[in-house]
Formats: sequence, C-alpha cells, structure tokens
Amino acid sequence: MGVIIIILQVLLGIIFIITGSKIVSGAMNEDFVRMGYPQFFNQVTGAIELLGALNMLFGIFNPYLAMGASVLLGCTMLAGALSLIFLAKDPIIKALPATILLLLNVLIFCYYI
Repeated sequence: MGVIIIILQVLLGIIFIITGSKIVSGAMNEDFVRMGYPQFFNQVTGAIELLGALNMLFGIFNPYLAMGASVLLGCTMLAGALSLIFLAKDPIIKALPATILLLLNVLIFCYYI
C-alpha cells in the first residue's frame, strides 16, 4: 500500500502544480468571476494549490507534510465542488473531478493517521 500512496502523492502533486499554475496565471479567471468571487481570489486559490502540491510532494519524506497537504487540498476541493454546484449553478457532474480529488486526499490523510 505504501508504494501506491507514494504514486498517488506524486500524481496529486503534479495535478495541483498544473491547476495551481493555471489559476495563478489567470487562465481560469472567468470561472472565479462567474461564481462571484473577487478578482484576487484566483491568486489566493492558485497559491494554496501550489503550496499544497509542494507539501504533498515533500510529504513523501515527511508524513506530517502529506497530512497537512491533504487537509489543505481536500478542503480546497470541497470548497470548489460546492462553489460549482451552489454558486455557479452547474450540474453536479461538473463537480466530479473536485470530488474525486477530495476523496484521494482523504485517502492519503487516513493512510498517515
């Protein structure tokens, strides 16, 4: 199971580096505006995802970093999924990627407890 968790941490780290970079660059600004968030919020969210991604990767060597990253990224994905459903009024299926990422972060957290 340990090898699977490490692979999962690397994959999540890469995914969140990519999405965090897209968010910080402004490529997803329209989505944040559509949900009614202020202009700076995409920068904050992108920075949180980048910080979480780095901690997830370094968490391979330090379980406390992995646990912290999984909580941070999991909460971010929960907020993202709920924002899509309730603020953007998108169909529930659009929240599926965020929900899957949330569950993967919960899995990592539970592994290190």
